[in-house]
Amino acid sequence: MSAYPLDAEDMARLPREEAAALLWLNVDESDPDQAAVLDAWLDREPGNREAWLRAQAIWSGFDEVGDEATMRTLRRRARKAAVRLPSPRWMAAAAVFVVAVGLGLWLAERPVPPSPPPVPQAIAMFGEPDLVATGATQTFDLPDGSKASLAPGSALDLAYDHGGRAIRLVRGRAFFDVAPDRERPFTVEAGGRRITALGTRFDVRLDQGPLRVTLVEGQVSVARTPDALDGPGRPVVLAPGRQLTAAHGRDIVAPADEAEAAAWRETSITFEDRPLSEVTAELNRHSAGKLVVEDPEVAAMRLTGRFRTGDPRRFLRTVSQVLPVRGEAAGPGRYRIVRAD
Repeated sequence: MSAYPLDAEDMARLPREEAAALLWLNVDESDPDQAAVLDAWLDREPGNREAWLRAQAIWSGFDEVGDEATMRTLRRRARKAAVRLPSPRWMAAAAVFVVAVGLGLWLAERPVPPSPPPVPQAIAMFGEPDLVATGATQTFDLPDGSKASLAPGSALDLAYDHGGRAIRLVRGRAFFDVAPDRERPFTVEAGGRRITALGTRFDVRLDQGPLRVTLVEGQVSVARTPDALDGPGRPVVLAPGRQLTAAHGRDIVAPADEAEAAAWRETSITFEDRPLSEVTAELNRHSAGKLVVEDPEVAAMRLTGRFRTGDPRRFLRTVSQVLPVRGEAAGPGRYRIVRAD
């Protein structure tokens, strides 16, 4: 449980850095209610995600040093600051102060650790295409657990490193099902635009006519790259069900034709009287979002039907109509199937 009764509106009233620290110290993302508060705050303004990453980077410094006595003391002080102070604003400020000062003192006394081994050049920077779909639509597993579905003839160039997950759509069309990772934003460059997301599902088309970006789930920011032929412009944040078209020097946002965006990659699997554990395991192979079944009795329930791949939420809606189960959030990109009340 949270050490403080978090509320989305309270978080919105706090300065961004303080809200990020408060959420990092208190939110249990396996709790659906707390996860919803965090998601609402992250989606409220683009800058909130950057503040969350900074808070995470600071706090992660505590976790990387194990049980060293100095760090155990600093952990306790930060937690007590979050629990004892009645005002959310002062709670966050005190926590940030304890973490930043304590970590700064510790780092000043600690030897600099060796740098991590370099990422192979073929992965760390853009070059020749790494993934190419020939002859048919293909779905690829990316190094971070994300999925990329490519239309025939499409090609992707990967540039993953310790700080980010960068992809360039060289040609064609791709659908991305992004595994959540707040430490490393996921970016796709195409047609003079950079699409940025942390965990979401979207379609990018660069095969005919102007660039089109269609958002299915989550939130993405679309910004012009420095070398964009149509010059600088303001970033555009897309909401689900919206499509951005980059044409004639303008970024036009309009309602998306979601059926068209899904039709080219439509795949499904048929199951005949199979246990739910086997069904979810197979569907998980085709999606970055994961279905979790922990109750053995629920896992043993038998299921027959044809189900679309790559859309765990759709599966949850369908299976809840034919079996006595329901779905619930189980953390970023994870959905638990439990017995219906």
